[in-house]
Amino acid sequence: MVKVMLVICSVLVMYVVWIIAFKIYKARYHGQCLKPEAVPPSSQDQTSISNAQKPHELAMTVDAYELELFDDIAKMLFKQPAIITERTQAEGLQQKWLNRMPLQTNSVIRKMDLGEWSIYWNFYGQSIEYYVGRYGVFYTHVDRHGEEHRYEHRFESDHAHCA
Repeated sequence: MVKVMLVICSVLVMYVVWIIAFKIYKARYHGQCLKPEAVPPSSQDQTSISNAQKPHELAMTVDAYELELFDDIAKMLFKQPAIITERTQAEGLQQKWLNRMPLQTNSVIRKMDLGEWSIYWNFYGQSIEYYVGRYGVFYTHVDRHGEEHRYEHRFESDHAHCA
């Protein structure tokens, strides 16, 4: 009986050692595949190495009409008659305009100090910010050409508490 127990224990120990050795081998093998090997620099090899080690860039295709759509929506936002100053209405305003924008548009509502807040939309290189501060509501738009457009609606001195 003791001999059987010793045989079973020795088989288990060999199995555990084999699993640990296999995991170490696998970790080293995958580690070498992910890390670039050090190659002595030479003038001819340097260009081919740098080209070979460049990460693959993800090509994003953006249609021209989507860029124009984002700019047109920014113009519509600038022309809207209603000025929203309450933070509780920010999500409604964000969703209202985000639903009209291109699909890849990102948006975030930021809460700042002193009761100020802003809604920020961006689409690739373009952005719109609707900023409500102590002194008014400010719109900023960077269009597809990289130009910045601003509009502001300043509060009267007695409305400075609205922010």
